[in-house]
Amino acid sequence: FPMVVVGSPDYLRRRAAPERIEDLRDHACLRLRRSNGSVAPWSFIDGNKTIEAIVSGPLIAHDYPSLLGAAIQGIGLAQVPGPIAEAPIVDGRLQALLGRSAVTTPGVFLYYPERHQVLPKLRAFIDHIRQPGGAEAPAKRSGRLRQS
Repeated sequence: FPMVVVGSPDYLRRRAAPERIEDLRDHACLRLRRSNGSVAPWSFIDGNKTIEAIVSGPLIAHDYPSLLGAAIQGIGLAQVPGPIAEAPIVDGRLQALLGRSAVTTPGVFLYYPERHQVLPKLRAFIDHIRQPGGAEAPAKRSGRLRQS
């Protein structure tokens, strides 16, 4: 899925929309703190290479929905997964920016507790996602019938 930079119409009335990656230096950029404690840089495609932009701003959140909500409120620009930004873009609460530079993030991300005893259903799902083809591979039925 593409990672899109979004901003609210209110924010963009106060500050000119960025036209180039370098323009982000003049903006309040809302950032994501990774599970390891580091702050994620914003990634972009520049020609045929991926570049990371170090941005700054008033908010660092632990999840994308919080960043999306802050962007909708006009606090700043956010770089979020395209699927979660789709509805606010369509209904006009957000505008997509720097679309030609959007990087695509591969894969599925799954967060689960690190325990020695993971529930069997969760373990089966994790194993399925990790196999080649992962989420696109057809699930195998166990052959067991569930009695109700």
